[in-house]
Amino acid sequence: MLASIIIVITMIIGSTVFTSMQREVPFELISPILVLIDIILILFCNFISKRIHLWYDLKSVKNHSKLYDFLYSFCMILGYILVKCVVISILSKYHNINTLNTFESSFVSNYVNTGGLIGIIIIYIQIVIVGPILEELVFRGILLKSLLKKYYNKPLKAIVYSSVVFAVVHFNLIQGVAAFGGAIILGFIYYYTKSIKICILAHLINNLLVIIPMPIGLFWILGYLLLGIYLINKGIYNLSKIYEKNVD
Repeated sequence: MLASIIIVITMIIGSTVFTSMQREVPFELISPILVLIDIILILFCNFISKRIHLWYDLKSVKNHSKLYDFLYSFCMILGYILVKCVVISILSKYHNINTLNTFESSFVSNYVNTGGLIGIIIIYIQIVIVGPILEELVFRGILLKSLLKKYYNKPLKAIVYSSVVFAVVHFNLIQGVAAFGGAIILGFIYYYTKSIKICILAHLINNLLVIIPMPIGLFWILGYLLLGIYLINKGIYNLSKIYEKNVD
């Protein structure tokens, strides 16, 4: 319930900012408001997340290097990106792909046109840095964490439920499909590593690696798909082994 309230508040605040921009509020005023909202939301979501305790908080967790957690998480997110490229490449043959929903398209367009270079920089920071931090705090740190607490013996159910919500709030078919797959991957990463920081880093990497070209031709499509599936499986397998080894 609390997670749902946080999500609704986030969406309402975003809509408010968008509406203000549509009314031609000066860029000089919108920018500090946007930054202030980001700071408040991050601090608030982090505060709520830290007060949700799971069953494994009571277990004995052995100290181990987080480096391997990150490396295997990186494998999983890279594998997801490759598979996502294949899916988008195939869908683009049958439908005009728009990776942004109507709200985001209007928001980005208006902000960039109004703010020029500064607007581009702020939007880039929003998409690559602030977005992943907020989304991971809300959807993994609060929503998934709450669901894992409820379905403590059925983690897959919790991961799938939170991923469905994450997909729906994107309000775009292509984004929704990609977001669902990404949320499944990030859900497993969170479940096995217990680290919201690693989830944020993985999400940041996903947003940064948009430069990976789409596969063209059957050879590259199969190559992306097979390598992507291999990396995802490799990452999940090794993270699960680390989890079993370090949690009594």
